Formats: sequence, C-alpha cells, structure tokens
Amino acid sequence: MKSDFKLAEQLVKHSHLLEIPGHLLMGHGRQDYVGAVLCLRGTLYFKQAHTIIVREAICQCFDAFRKYAELHVNWLWREGVASGESLTPYANSVSLREMMSVMDEDDHLSFCYTSGVREVDAGSWLFKIFGKRGWQAKMGDDLSVLEFSVPLLFQEYHPLVFLDLFLSFCRRLAPEHGHAGHAYNLSPTRRDANQPTEAFMAERMPGLDAGTAALLTTTPGFEPVSIKTVSWLTVLDHARLERAGGVSALRAQLPPSHFAFYDYGAGSIIQSGAYPYLAGDAEDPRPAPYVLLNHLLKSIRCETVGPLHGGSHDGELRLVGWAADQWLKRLDVDDAAIPAWRSKLLDREPALDASNSLSASP
Repeated sequence: MKSDFKLAEQLVKHSHLLEIPGHLLMGHGRQDYVGAVLCLRGTLYFKQAHTIIVREAICQCFDAFRKYAELHVNWLWREGVASGESLTPYANSVSLREMMSVMDEDDHLSFCYTSGVREVDAGSWLFKIFGKRGWQAKMGDDLSVLEFSVPLLFQEYHPLVFLDLFLSFCRRLAPEHGHAGHAYNLSPTRRDANQPTEAFMAERMPGLDAGTAALLTTTPGFEPVSIKTVSWLTVLDHARLERAGGVSALRAQLPPSHFAFYDYGAGSIIQSGAYPYLAGDAEDPRPAPYVLLNHLLKSIRCETVGPLHGGSHDGELRLVGWAADQWLKRLDVDDAAIPAWRSKLLDREPALDASNSLSASP
C-alpha cells in the first residue's frame, strides 16, 4: 500500500484486534475463546476429489502450504472419521498423504488444519478440505472445496507467497471457480455461534467473504456455470470465461495497470488491485477494483445461493434469505456509474508492479 500508514507495524502492535471473542453477538454473550480471526483466505471449488490423482494433488498443495505454516499449525480436525479421533494435535498426526492412502473412493474427505491456540479457537493459518465421495460424484454431486489462509501480517511481509500458492493450487486442482481475499476464519467447532459476527462485519466491509464454502457445494443451482462472488483473486474456468465474453473481452475492459490475468491451464485467475481490499474509502465502502470486475461478471454470478448462514436462535444477525441475496449484490452499480468508478481506480488506487503481482500470462 503506497501510504505513510505502515500496516505491518500496526498489525504487530495491535494483532489482538484481528481476533474476536467467541459467541460475541449471541444472546448469552461472549465466551472465552477466539470465535473469529481476520485473515487472507483462498477458496477453490473443484471436482474428482475421490480419485487417486486429485487426492495426490491435494497432498501436494498441503506440502506447499506447510512449508510456511508447519510451525504454526496446532490441530487437525476431521469429520465423519470411521475409526480414530476427530481431533488430533498436529504434532501427533500422521501425514495427510498417509491418511489418504488408506481411504477408498467412498470415504468422506474432511480435514481441517488450524493454528488456533486451543482446539476451539479460530486460527489465521488454515488448510481445509471437504471432498465428495465417489458414489456422490457418480450421481452428479461432484463439487468439492479447498480453503487455505494466512495471517495478514504474513501477507504484508511476503506479498507474493499467497499469490504463488494460489496459482500453484489452481494448476494442480483445475478448479471450476473460486476466489481469495479477506475473510474471517471461524471456530472450527463453534461455527454457528460465530456466524453473527461474520454477518455483522460483512455488512460493513464489502471486500469480506462470507458463508460456509462446504455448505455451498450442496446448494442446488450453485454448480452450473456461475460464481458466488468476485474478490482480490477470482478464478474462472474456460466455460465461465466463455460465458462472461472471453478473456480478450475482459482484458479489453479492465485497465492492465490494475488487473492481471494468470493462466492456470483450465482457466484464468484475475487479480483485482495491488492488494486485497476490505473496503473502499469514506466516500463509498465498495473497493473500486472489485466493483469493476463484478460489473463484468454479473451475468455469471448466482442470483441466490440460499442461506449463507444457519438460522437465527434469538434474533441475532445472519446472512439468510433476503440478506444473503443482498450480500451477493453488494458490489452492483448501474452502467452509467462505471466511468466514474474507472476514474476513481486510475486516479486513487496503486498500480500493479513486481512487488505485488506475478508475471501476467500472455
């Protein structure tokens, strides 16, 4: 960020401000654990998670991730384990590749590696897999998801590492779509009680992701050639790119000074801006790079994905029904406003350079 404000210094001084107490907006009040933590998170929706080839690709992604996260990850959570414990201290766990090697195609892939200090704490380091079973894939329900995240301070010190990991993961998994930007990781075991916190923050920060990715893979209408949202990094496979008008048409309408395209084989990643945005400015909270890309991709964005959160218990805020659909539309503007947003981007926002972007594909 080209500014006198030194974000890294402030993150070091006030790192606790990125963590939100558990149950904060629930009826009975806060509890003593970390319910949510702000981070930089990537989400990839891909297929064939039941196959040996894709499972090995997932292991390769984790190998690359743990080069940076190994010293920070504390816990491994698993759901639907046929034998053994659902919770294991990471130091005592066997490798992901070993665990996958004894699973057959109809076993449920559910692995959540997290850096929470206590097992219930949200952590800013995350590697999470939700993979569909073989029989589900054969029935046409074949959308799986991988999420991974890094702390904001890590991103400030190493601005190209996340980008490089995200691109390498896409090249290994060939996702159909996905996105990466700011997000709140929630407690791995108390997600429901902390969704109101996510909803509250998402209403105030248009650059923030929201919703549980694994639940969206089971939402009717989410799998066709569409996307959930745009973000700092937006993944589009060839089918979605074609539906959006093609790479050439998108390039022609997005200033190359502020947008980069990375070919991952099965499609392209679009980088929107020099850094991830939580919000815009005092004039309008919507980030200009996100607004411009969203405008071009509205035709392939879901009109609804159903509830992004579970139902309310005591009237607390949740992204369900109308609120969930409005969140999807949070970046929408009229056609007539686009020239002003383009000028705002070019006049006020920093451009891409070698310090904040990878070499763009031809």
